[in-house]
Amino acid sequence: MPTDGECGMDELKIVRSSEKYAVSYCETFDEVAREGKFLSISGGYPIEDILRFIKVCRECGYPQFLLIAPDGRAVGWCDIVRRSGEPDDVGFLGVGIAKRYRGMGWGSRLMTVTMGDAGKRGFNEIRLEVRASNYNAIRTYTRLGFVKIAYTSDGVVTDGVAEDIWTMSLMCRRMEPEGFDRERFFGRFKKIDFRFKKN
Repeated sequence: MPTDGECGMDELKIVRSSEKYAVSYCETFDEVAREGKFLSISGGYPIEDILRFIKVCRECGYPQFLLIAPDGRAVGWCDIVRRSGEPDDVGFLGVGIAKRYRGMGWGSRLMTVTMGDAGKRGFNEIRLEVRASNYNAIRTYTRLGFVKIAYTSDGVVTDGVAEDIWTMSLMCRRMEPEGFDRERFFGRFKKIDFRFKKN
């Protein structure tokens, strides 16, 4: 697992997120969102919001990694953040891969790297939400150890179309470094309820 930067595989590589990839990250997010199949929105966010989110993840110590193509563009992302109203040691996972890089195992690799980092940072449980109709993603999440814990009818509405969602959960095996102070780590920042705003 990467500790300070990157883990290369084949022609692509997985790196810890930074502002230098913000523009291509923003473009890839928009591309995936516009497909209308995976995210809860149908378009991306302004670059200012993406930069702010990268900064929040870094300052709060949240795992955030990017999939980088040979041309240096971010073509995928995965992050795990805390949410307001949830236990301190529960993180919520977000992930997306540009269409042309799917079906090659990169999504699973990217999630594995990010989840491994989350375990080292004191998270005890990782949750995600997935459309009930997204059978391929559900199979991937199940293979990675996630289990279904809740079903919500009409849980997401995109462009006026409602779809049911599953909430899935993975219990982490914490691998906290020696001397890790959980109380100090989780008390260092308020929980974020990060909300992007469309222009």
